[in-house]
Amino acid sequence: MDLLQLALVFLIILLSIFLTITGIQVFFILHDLKKALDRFNHILQTGDEVAQAVEKPVSLAANFIKNLAYKKHAASTRRLFKKRA
Repeated sequence: MDLLQLALVFLIILLSIFLTITGIQVFFILHDLKKALDRFNHILQTGDEVAQAVEKPVSLAANFIKNLAYKKHAASTRRLFKKRA
């Protein structure tokens, strides 16, 4: 083998080593990204559970107030019809 072939073989080996190291680093980056996304998903699920827990009492209170307003309106309408009769 002459010098040029040895240099090319050396460069091919060196590039293969660098690509292997880069592939391993990409694997670790993707693994860390997956863990971060799993944590973020857990946070979002917890937030959704909290929002649903808050929504229930607020919805009940809104329905209660709506029913009170409806009963007040119905009572005033009945009084109006009684005055006319």
